[in-house]
This record gives sequence, structure tokens and C-alpha cells, in this order.
Amino acid sequence: MHKSKLSFARKAAALATASLVLTACNTSGGKPTAPPPAPQQQASAQAGVVPDYCPQVSLREGTAILRKGSGDDLQYIASIASTTRACRVRDGELYMEVGVAGRLVPGLSARAGSAELPIRVAVLDSGKVVYSQLGKQSISTDPSGGPKEFRYVDRAIRIPVPAGRTLVVYAGFDEGPQAGSARKPGS
Repeated sequence: MHKSKLSFARKAAALATASLVLTACNTSGGKPTAPPPAPQQQASAQAGVVPDYCPQVSLREGTAILRKGSGDDLQYIASIASTTRACRVRDGELYMEVGVAGRLVPGLSARAGSAELPIRVAVLDSGKVVYSQLGKQSISTDPSGGPKEFRYVDRAIRIPVPAGRTLVVYAGFDEGPQAGSARKPGS
């Protein structure tokens, strides 16, 4: 009987966790990937009201994969597998958390240490940028360790509540302009 009570408790805890994840305004990738927030973060995220509109997160073409090196000099390939978001409205502002999850696969020239993955989150309202932040996600690299998963969350998004459903949210890798790709004036 003790064993069945323990099994029931585990099932109940799993169901409660799944319920919390599913009730959040969540993923564009089909399955939740970010771990549940810590209790302190959960309390601050719950301040405010869940809006009926929380824009999906999109990946711009060319921002889901990041390669360091090529051919025999390939150090790693990082890829974004999914995104998620959560929204709250408080004091006339929309508070958003945008999460990105993916993995890093070591290449032939991988070195032990760490890689800094540049991840940008941008929010546009009616085509105008209202938020753009470049963050860094550090991930350990080990040539013999195989793929490593990473998670990045931007919790700093605070923008005025839009008048309609006019927001577009982008997330992805952003290394900035590539060497030699500067535009000439007038082009």
C-alpha cells in the first residue's frame, strides 16, 4: 500500500507540473522547453494580469543556426530548437519573458572551454522596433562530450500595452554585421 501511495504522489506531482506549463501563455515550438521558474521568479511573474493577447515568437530566416568555423576548422554548430513566451500586464505596461532553447554540437576543431552564443530578442509594434536586446548565453564545450543543450530567457521586456494585436516578436542568433558586408552609402 505504501508503494501505491508513493506512485500516486509522483503522478499527482507530474500532473501538477504539466498543468502549470500548459496553462502558461507558451510555446511556438509545440512543446515547452524551459524549466519552470524558481518560486521567487514565479511570484514576480504572477504580479499583474494575464492578457488575452500574447504574441508568438518567430525566428527570422538565417537566425536559427550559428556556425563557428567551417570544414575541418568547424568548432561548433548551435541551433535553436524552440521558443516560448509569457505575458503579464501591470500598470499599463506589457511585461514579457521570451525563452529560447537549443543545442550546440561540437565540430572537428572543437576546443574544451565555453562558447558565448549571441541571442537577440526584438519586439516590433506596427513595424517599429520598441525593444531590442542582445544577450549572451554561455555554454561549455567539450570535443568528446557530444551535444549540449542551452536555454536563454530575456525577462527584461517592458513596453506600453499595444492598442491592438500589432506586436511581432523575433528571437535568434545575432553576430552583427559580417566582415566585409558593410553597406555603401546609397545602396
